[in-house]
Amino acid sequence: MKNVFYFKKISSIGGCETFFYYLSKLYNNMVVYYREGDGKQIERLAERIEVHKFTGQHIECDRFFCCYGFDIKDYVKAKEYYHIIHCDYKKVDFAPIRYDGFKYIAVSKLVKNSFEELTGEKAELIYNPIKLEIPRLAKYKDKIHLISATRLSKEKGRERIEKLSKILDNAGIDYVWDIYTNKQKPFTSPNIRIQKPRLDILKEIKKSTYLVQLSDHEAYCYSIVEALMCNTPVICTNLPVLKELKVENGKNAIIVDMNLSNVDVELIKKGLPNFKYTPPKSNWDKYLDNESDYNPNELVRVRTKKRIWDTKEDIHYKAQHFYDMKMCRASYMEALGYVEVYDET
Repeated sequence: MKNVFYFKKISSIGGCETFFYYLSKLYNNMVVYYREGDGKQIERLAERIEVHKFTGQHIECDRFFCCYGFDIKDYVKAKEYYHIIHCDYKKVDFAPIRYDGFKYIAVSKLVKNSFEELTGEKAELIYNPIKLEIPRLAKYKDKIHLISATRLSKEKGRERIEKLSKILDNAGIDYVWDIYTNKQKPFTSPNIRIQKPRLDILKEIKKSTYLVQLSDHEAYCYSIVEALMCNTPVICTNLPVLKELKVENGKNAIIVDMNLSNVDVELIKKGLPNFKYTPPKSNWDKYLDNESDYNPNELVRVRTKKRIWDTKEDIHYKAQHFYDMKMCRASYMEALGYVEVYDET
């Protein structure tokens, strides 16, 4: 194998998950390993690239890339090792992750500068990859539609969401706010609707009036970049990374203070003029290409752990039996814990 990526837990929502998805849309010469994985995330990756649940197999490759952790170090032998820095270490409550013999890749200048200042190590700047098929959909017309696609953890601004909704409610704004998240936490305002995460979120972003992101800090922030590429302006906190992402107050964003003291309700009602947006260029083609013979429809040998009715393929599988299954489907079933894959490429 040439390029291997490892991320311990691939969740239903998150920046690293989006990172892997866009990499897979641009390059196929890569293999992803994980310990825990959301089935839908794994399924869409496996349609493009090779994906495996890590179960103790030994991995040999030219380049090994990890995100956040290298807990499988005893099983990896690579010519080059890289750690991809997805957070601003000056803002998080844990020390910078460093490993002997590793090189470092930062997803923004902000991340690069923080890491280098704290550690004395050098990091290479490569902006996150992104490739969108922008849906051709009109905006909602009946009222102001806000959308957020985020975890509801404290650093992602849950308290600010509550506060901003009260500001809008008290101002008599006719709005609805859909929050797509993996944790069901209620809010006071009846205008907020908690929605389950969805992989086709771009459709809803495109139709919305604003995307709202009220985080304490961000290393890059895919949601903001995706929204601006869909010509949907954002309401966001004054994050240091905004300048290098070309997010401008009054042009493509309404930028608010961390304490929400300067929320301009009238501007939110009025809206922003049309704008064009191009994200910072990513240079992952320095490491990745499309020289891969991966075929998602190639058959692999699996052993079922339980009785399965695959509704997508309309196939019934008996428990504790061996079957030949399409590689992309086997990756999905493996993520759900339904099968063990026996012959990996």
